[in-house]
Amino acid sequence: MYKLLATSALVAAGLWGAMDTASAQQAKPGFPWATSPISVVVGGYHNQMFGYATNKDNVVYSGNGMTTTAAGRKPNRTTQQSDSEIWFGGRTTLANGISIGFDVQLEANHSGDVIDESYLFIDGGFGRLVLGSENTADYIMNYSIPTIGAVLGLNAQESSVTGYVIRPNGVTILDTMQSGKGSGGGGSALPSGGNDQQRVTYYTPRVAGFGAGLSFTPNVTQNNSTTAFEDTMGVADKSRDRTNAWSGSVNYTNNFGGIQVNASVGGSVYPTLANATTAPGSEKIVDTSYGLQLGYGAFMVGGGYRKLDAQGASEDGTAWGVGGTWNSGPVSVGLSYMESKAAGTVTTVGDDKFKQGILTGAYNLGPGIDLIGAIFNVKYQDETSAVANNNSGGGAVAGVTLRF
Repeated sequence: MYKLLATSALVAAGLWGAMDTASAQQAKPGFPWATSPISVVVGGYHNQMFGYATNKDNVVYSGNGMTTTAAGRKPNRTTQQSDSEIWFGGRTTLANGISIGFDVQLEANHSGDVIDESYLFIDGGFGRLVLGSENTADYIMNYSIPTIGAVLGLNAQESSVTGYVIRPNGVTILDTMQSGKGSGGGGSALPSGGNDQQRVTYYTPRVAGFGAGLSFTPNVTQNNSTTAFEDTMGVADKSRDRTNAWSGSVNYTNNFGGIQVNASVGGSVYPTLANATTAPGSEKIVDTSYGLQLGYGAFMVGGGYRKLDAQGASEDGTAWGVGGTWNSGPVSVGLSYMESKAAGTVTTVGDDKFKQGILTGAYNLGPGIDLIGAIFNVKYQDETSAVANNNSGGGAVAGVTLRF
């Protein structure tokens, strides 16, 4: 099912980070570590959405249980969708001041992995070290199009409106990447995030507003659902699987007389496959992203730009987006626009194009309970302009999100 649109990793990190440090365990004399077990806390979210959207008939859509040919396809205009995750985590602080904890996220609505993310973290004066299945540093540290919060379907960068206005099979969106390079749900000015593969990431302490992070992914095809330690040991075949990828980012956040400034620059490098050929899927990939946000009072505006250089592969392209939010008391409103273009079929002149505009809103009923809604318009254009590969439409969704 469609993902929560602000990365759940950030929310989960905030949950564990907010635990009372006064509960740090006492150490036995002569031992530098805590003696009591880590206490586990539970969090997560649950969303229910009802939507109405228009799609063109007789288009070759990707999946969706429709007929195998374009003729006769008539997408239904109403749909009910849900998305839920349960997070388990905890932390403890050792006598030397170093904190150790974990986060495991269980997918309640899934079509693949049952566990979304699963990682261990170590915090101290030296910064943070993360080991396990988690997004890359450039994804976690990215500042781009502002959002109105953790609500389903309303974030322009990872929007689930592609579940309402459907992507045609012939249209490549920037972050719909080939297996082994990452993945995404729709056009995005965000980095790919690496699809939660097993990796090691280090984050520096923040100094004068600046922070940096670096991720190393030994096996790009190795995620949390295929890493049975006692089984395969997670070893990849370098002749066909992408290995030893690096991702890094530097961001900045500070406030000047009430003006909030957030900025980031990041990138990921996926090396050439060991048996590199001229065919798409074997070339070196460089994925770079840039973002800026400015806020004052209840307002925040910002945008992002992303370039994916796959050196001839079909996902080669760019994306950019801008938007703004307004938050006052229980009311939040956001407006955003985004475009992406990708090479599509390498041998065909032109680019596949994706355009998306979203007006969003949320009303807080109480702690952890929000009414949410959005009005959106989406357009897909195939590089060949083939009628059966083009789609456009608009719609509206409304629902309830619970955070606990």
